[in-house]
Amino acid sequence: MSDEEIQHLTLPYGQNGRFEIDLLERQLMLWHHAPPQLPGGVAAIAQAFETPVDFPDFSRAVLGDDRVVVVIDVDTPQADDIFRELWQRLSETGLPPENVTLVQPAVWKKVEGVDPRRKLPVELIEKFTLLRHDPTQAGACAYLASTASGERVYLSRLLTEADVVITVGPAEFDPVLGVRATASSLYPGLSDVDALRRAQGQGHEELGPGDARPFRQMVDEVGWLLGLQLSVAVIPSSGAAAHRVLAGQTHAVLEQAKQSLERNWLVNADQRAELVLVTVTADASGHGWEQVAAAIEAGRRLVERNGRIVVLSQIDAVPGPGLDILKSMREPRDALRPIQKANAPDLVTASRIAAAADWANVSLLSKLDPSLVSDLFLVPLESETEARRLLQNEDLTAVIESAQHAFVQNNA
Repeated sequence: MSDEEIQHLTLPYGQNGRFEIDLLERQLMLWHHAPPQLPGGVAAIAQAFETPVDFPDFSRAVLGDDRVVVVIDVDTPQADDIFRELWQRLSETGLPPENVTLVQPAVWKKVEGVDPRRKLPVELIEKFTLLRHDPTQAGACAYLASTASGERVYLSRLLTEADVVITVGPAEFDPVLGVRATASSLYPGLSDVDALRRAQGQGHEELGPGDARPFRQMVDEVGWLLGLQLSVAVIPSSGAAAHRVLAGQTHAVLEQAKQSLERNWLVNADQRAELVLVTVTADASGHGWEQVAAAIEAGRRLVERNGRIVVLSQIDAVPGPGLDILKSMREPRDALRPIQKANAPDLVTASRIAAAADWANVSLLSKLDPSLVSDLFLVPLESETEARRLLQNEDLTAVIESAQHAFVQNNA
């Protein structure tokens, strides 16, 4: 190896992992770097509100006696920094904090997130109401309107009774929506149980992020029916930090978020690799099976048939019911239809892992019991040394950092 050009890779993973390896230049087909953390830090967040997209000023959007609801996704990177800057603009109108309610959409996964109020002065924090939407609570939702297709839409009563609604959430590639941002914070997470069940789906892995998707169109229609005008979208960096914050008019923010995602998290490839190394960093959602499955899916889209995907993580999470179905099967492909039929809350996660295990050999570095990893048709790696050994075969290799955020567009 010493006679050839060598590339040194240092790759963060998990909460605090750091993987280092030397690869031959000719071996490294592709190395997709995670975008850097927000240049300028909190000053850049302030700048996003000072120069909003297609909107004059956030302070002109509200009156001092308005009832304002800020919908803030629990997995928003730097949610506390963003809300502090948002409140700075809203407070300029004379709006009292008691008139502002922060509501987080319902999610099936366990995500604690951060309290978006925590960067505020102590005397202010308790003046804001922070709630997590509970779709099972009687009377929690009210009728909003019917869509063009005739579907009746119910949303949290907080939204239907508010004077102003502002959404704050991550902008990410999504298997169901194509791109998750802006109005997707409203629906179905702030609707009723029936809407949440109907929205549960396997996604459309064969489609690209820019392809038309009926459910994304419906989400945008819900935002229009509500009169949503203001949104904040956060492009993630590696880990729990933001790369970019966009604030302003909802549609304009969505379009700029799509462009930023394409620049930073879209991986274009003209051939398949023999081995794909993906890292999974703990992010604003945590460090669970959803992130691991998304990274594995990125690897599946890039690796050749019967190639190898090496996943670096520190996951130590209990599998969901969809993954339990996978564990009970003789072959990974046998699980796909039962997982879909069960409509388990981790349907997308389980389907992605089953499809990848059927396509390629998937090796997982984690903190899990090796027998559990094996039951999921994955090869357990118990140390970085084992992962390094797999990479020393000089296979044509692709590397994707924080791959849970990436979408691979393979033109091969």
